[in-house]
Amino acid sequence: MKKLLFISAMVLLAAGCHKEPYSHDSDGEYLVYTSPSKDVDFSKFQYFDMADSVLVIGQSEKPYYSASDNALALLQSYRTNMEKLGYIYTPSNPIAQLGIQVTYVVKTERYVQYYNDPNWWLDFPGYWPAGYWGNWTGWYYPYPVTYTYTTNALITDMVNLAGGTEDGKLEIVWSNYIGGPAGTSIQNDVKRMQNSIDQAFAQSPYLKHTAASSK
Repeated sequence: MKKLLFISAMVLLAAGCHKEPYSHDSDGEYLVYTSPSKDVDFSKFQYFDMADSVLVIGQSEKPYYSASDNALALLQSYRTNMEKLGYIYTPSNPIAQLGIQVTYVVKTERYVQYYNDPNWWLDFPGYWPAGYWGNWTGWYYPYPVTYTYTTNALITDMVNLAGGTEDGKLEIVWSNYIGGPAGTSIQNDVKRMQNSIDQAFAQSPYLKHTAASSK
């Protein structure tokens, strides 16, 4: 199975201490972040290749590569957007100048808080004061309130396959982060991520490969 073996620092950051946006910050949609490398002329590139699977971090003890239907759907969204910009997909071909690898990161946080006040929920807006129901005073045996919070993200790196650095590393010319609260269905999350992939390219007009530059 063909894989492009490169992982940017963004992957390590997202898997470690990245702070996810609150859902109300983006009306339930994912945060979309894009960043090009400095002084890169994308018009000089024409051919691209992609890893044929998605690197998955967080769903098991060790990272693994997935070629599931959902993973392939995400890869297809990147390919479609690249081809719309004028690039030519050349799988497993040495003429490829750009390489794309996609990483999926999922993280679940579990919170437990103990309360000995029966009116602990009064911090939430919209509730009546405790006196409305009578004089609820005194000590109560502490009890836990537990909830979990899951976020997921895509981290995508585009590298220059034709120009490695002196130490043999590939230059990352474009990075894309898509992330936020996970939904109740992975299929719905995939659709949201596909919309976000479209947005990533829409907010990166400098990626366009013009017909004139391919001559």
